[in-house]
Amino acid sequence: MIENVSRVDEFLYHYTTVDKALNYILKTRMLRFGVYTNTNDPKETKTWQFDLGTNENRDLGAYKMSETSSWLSTRLKACARLLCLSSDRAPLTGNHINDIFIRGFSKPRMWAQYADRHTGVCMVFDRARLDAAISMQVAGANRVLAGPVEYIDRSILRDMASDWQFMINIDALEDLGKERYADLHLQTSYKRLFFEKMTDWRDECEWRWVAFASSNQDLYVAYGDALIGVMFGEETSEKSIQDIMDMTESWGLRYMGLRWKNCSPWYDYGLRYLPGIKNSPWGQTVKRV
Repeated sequence: MIENVSRVDEFLYHYTTVDKALNYILKTRMLRFGVYTNTNDPKETKTWQFDLGTNENRDLGAYKMSETSSWLSTRLKACARLLCLSSDRAPLTGNHINDIFIRGFSKPRMWAQYADRHTGVCMVFDRARLDAAISMQVAGANRVLAGPVEYIDRSILRDMASDWQFMINIDALEDLGKERYADLHLQTSYKRLFFEKMTDWRDECEWRWVAFASSNQDLYVAYGDALIGVMFGEETSEKSIQDIMDMTESWGLRYMGLRWKNCSPWYDYGLRYLPGIKNSPWGQTVKRV
C-alpha cells in the first residue's frame, strides 16, 4: 500500500480515533453509514431552498414556496445515509518518495481534524472490495449511489439555466405526485445535491457512498477483507499501536507509521515502539512472536 502504487482508484482511507477504531470499527468489523444531516458541512446539514417553476403556466400562487421547498429537502435527506473516505490524488507515479504528498493517508489536516490531532489511525481499504461488500449487503434493500465529490464554488446568485437542480418543476410535481416526483428529482439531480462541495474541502479528495435507506435504522457494512492496512499517526501512542496490532494480528494486514521531519512527512520504517513484534520492516505483514 506504500510502494509502486500508481492507480488512484485502488485504495480508500478512513481517518478515525483509536477509541472508535478499537471499540467499533475493528471490534465489530463493520463501517457505519452516518446520517447525512450530521456532517460538518452546512450545505448538507441545513435545509435546502428550492425555487418553484413552470413551463406550462401552472398556478404557482397555489403553493407556499417555503413549505414546498422544505418538503422536498426533507424528503431527499431524511433517510440518506453517508459513508465518506479519502482517496489518493492523481497523478501517482509509483515513486513512494515523491507521491507521499498526494497519498490519501498523508493529509495533515485530516489527521488533525478526524484522527484526534495525529493520535489516531488511518484505515486503508481496497476500494473494489469495499464497493462489492456495499453492493451485496446494502444496495439490495436501499438505493445506493457512489462516486467522487466534485469541488465547485457556486454563487448565491442563481443561473436558472444551470441551477435547475434547486428548482421544483410544478408541472412534473402535479403530473407525477409527490413521491414519484421526489424520486425523479433525485435521479436527475443527485450529483449536484449529494456529490458536490465547496473548493475549500477539495484536499479531502472524498469518495462517498450515499444510501437512501428504506427505514430510519442505522446502516452497516461488514467490510471483510476490504481492510488491508492501518496507518499510525505521528502521535499515536505505543499502547494504541500495540492494542490495534493485537486485535488484528490474524487478519493479514499491513501496518505503517508516519513521522514528520520539519515540514515533511515520511514513512516510519523503524520498530522502536514494537517490542513484541518480529523484526520485519514496516509495510510488510507482521506476525506475533
